[in-house]
Amino acid sequence: MKVLAILFLLCGTLYAADTTNSVSPAATKGGWHVDGKPLDDSEAHTSTNGFGAMLFLTEDEKMFANWDGPGGPHFKPVSVARRGVPVCTVLIFVGAGLKSDGKADVTFDVVVRKPDGSIYGKDKDMVGAQDQIDPAPRALQLARDYMGIRIEPKDPAGIYTVEVLVRDNVKKVELRLKQRFTVEK
Repeated sequence: MKVLAILFLLCGTLYAADTTNSVSPAATKGGWHVDGKPLDDSEAHTSTNGFGAMLFLTEDEKMFANWDGPGGPHFKPVSVARRGVPVCTVLIFVGAGLKSDGKADVTFDVVVRKPDGSIYGKDKDMVGAQDQIDPAPRALQLARDYMGIRIEPKDPAGIYTVEVLVRDNVKKVELRLKQRFTVEK
């Protein structure tokens, strides 16, 4: 979760600047960088063809409203879900293709799996962006939609998996992301 802390605590302008301790997509390679060095792709963040996406989980639903606020968004990532408290998916992307009218078209699907692998919940064709976005190559974009996941008392304990398929429909790129969280008894 070092990436999350660096991204939100030190990148207050919502642009990934070329400064010490910043996270940014490379303008030429399209990958994520930390401290100016390429960050290897992982299940939670990846990029291709200049389009990159990161997936986080948080209990702080207010961060969506505060994204454009002063000082940038701040939230604590979640790895252990509390029963009855919603966990929200946070999808951040960069480098989306733009149509001739200057609009992006980024959509995504979310599938949440129980510890036994069965589907706990899913949503398709959620909107990342389908309007004009900041065209700067390093401008971080917060997906418009998100999924809230609430673990009920009857739900099994164990490790749940959140799988996201992100599509840049202009560049014709698909990225698969994955995060996990634990539910205790």
